[in-house]
Amino acid sequence: MNHPPRRDTTQASLVRRLHLTGLARHLTLPQALRRAHRMVDDSRLLPAVEAALHHCVGAPRTFTARALLTAMAVHGLRLREMHLTGVLDTIAELPPSARRELHLDRAVTYRMLWHAYTLLTRALDTGNLAIPHNHSTAKDSGASARCERGDCPYEPISLSAFVGRLLAVSLPPGFPLTGVLAIDSTDYETWARRRAWTPKPDVDPDHPPVKDTPPKNRKRPGNESGWPFTGHDGRLQHTRDPDAREGYRSGTNGAPGGVFCGYDLHLAVNARTRQGPEVPFVFTALHLAPGGSHKGDAGIALIDQHHAAHHTHASEVLADRGYSYCTPTRWALPVRARHLEPVIDLHPQQRGTHPTPPAGTLIIDGTLFTKALPRPLRNLPGFTLGMTKDQKKELRARYDQRAAYAFTPHTRPDTDGYQRFKGPAVAGHLRCPNHPRSLRLPHTHPTSTCRPGTPCACGTTVTLPPDLMPWTHQRTIWGTTAWAADYGRRAAIESGNAEIKTHRLHLDRGFTRVFGTTKNSILIAFALAGLNHTLLRAWHTKRNQPDPWATHTGEPDNTSQTTPTPRTRARRRHTSLTTLTNKPPPS
Repeated sequence: MNHPPRRDTTQASLVRRLHLTGLARHLTLPQALRRAHRMVDDSRLLPAVEAALHHCVGAPRTFTARALLTAMAVHGLRLREMHLTGVLDTIAELPPSARRELHLDRAVTYRMLWHAYTLLTRALDTGNLAIPHNHSTAKDSGASARCERGDCPYEPISLSAFVGRLLAVSLPPGFPLTGVLAIDSTDYETWARRRAWTPKPDVDPDHPPVKDTPPKNRKRPGNESGWPFTGHDGRLQHTRDPDAREGYRSGTNGAPGGVFCGYDLHLAVNARTRQGPEVPFVFTALHLAPGGSHKGDAGIALIDQHHAAHHTHASEVLADRGYSYCTPTRWALPVRARHLEPVIDLHPQQRGTHPTPPAGTLIIDGTLFTKALPRPLRNLPGFTLGMTKDQKKELRARYDQRAAYAFTPHTRPDTDGYQRFKGPAVAGHLRCPNHPRSLRLPHTHPTSTCRPGTPCACGTTVTLPPDLMPWTHQRTIWGTTAWAADYGRRAAIESGNAEIKTHRLHLDRGFTRVFGTTKNSILIAFALAGLNHTLLRAWHTKRNQPDPWATHTGEPDNTSQTTPTPRTRARRRHTSLTTLTNKPPPS
């Protein structure tokens, strides 16, 4: 009897075929505790937090700075909602040996946890959190400059530095970052109840045009007495959260966009390089800003935090139109000043022909073309929602036809931002009758319609100033197949948003229940630091590779022990029908 070939059910084959990220969803308490201790030590934040919490007068603090940081790190590593009551439950679950190590001789009350957490946030708000001096000749308070002594570790710790260090130590030592940042912002509603509504969303003027279109047949409740009022930043405050402001969230998954009240959570994710292999999409920086704040300023703060916390300097940044639409002086120019190559999407209002190009050229969609560009290729439609894959491919093919008429970089940008570009006939992309050398190119190259003897820019070299088209310029021609592949790497941040919003953290309203930018930033930073551990573990498990953190800490990697083996079908019939049929009758 012919049986079908059996499938390869070995462990390696199973890991390669199945999506095993669910196996690495949660860490055990001993694993989380071991990794939390390593994070606290490697971050070098403990001396600064001890200086803020412990004092020379009064009774000694029973709930120490190490206990605070370790408990919050353990709670974040276990992927739970970042409530202080939840952190208190995590402390209660610690084994006696861990409690002795943290000097927790008695039960920890909510008041003890809240008081330590409040002192930490207060020190960050006032700018007094700093690694103290190690000598008695300098005052620990009030010093704003680095100590003159070279062996003194004094260093002020800002909120950005605090958050950046937590995310940096959530990656194993020696973890290779690619230098490519995919950034985006997502909405995070405040826990406070909204008490007022306005007819128009209160967002920064640099924000892309938005419309507040509430659902039909739905009336907004009236404002409570005295609400809204002007907050400390001059914007309207609608809740008791002093930093929460109105923002606009874009529509996703078919849901319409709308106004929310809370914060814009700006995130940076490690993305792969061009032509490079796939990498884990881990979070490297975060910046929490009031809703509706300037996205360009927040994006620059996010990049600066990454550079300060990680040894690898970023070389590329992948950003959507929420950032590229900002005024060049607050996004494009600061990005290039940091020697970053932007890969951006364009808003419909950014597209079209630039009004002041050099003689004989056109600037369309952020790219310099010669005027030989055929008119049917000058005004191409954009990509809209609902387009099929074939429709996008066909439209990109039309954009690809522009490449033969485009100027290409001749040199790298100078220190002052000026850069030379060579014409398509010089670059060998276009045949032009005014440049006989280009006519030697194969006839597969397009031929321009320039008249012989009439001046044209096909074979010239031009120098462009940095302020000519900083709003829209990028290295690849917008809309082409090459641009789609370059910009498509931004899926890394979309994957990160899905992890924190849907799959693992569920970071939406109520994930934290505190007020203020500083308090929310600390809790979210611990949550994302814990998520990085899980993302690394899941990524390596799926590829049948050891967990890098398990290798670094020396803990047993038990993911293979929990890998499900295929179920074997029970053989109910011990003999085949053929054997029963051919069996001789009993004598």
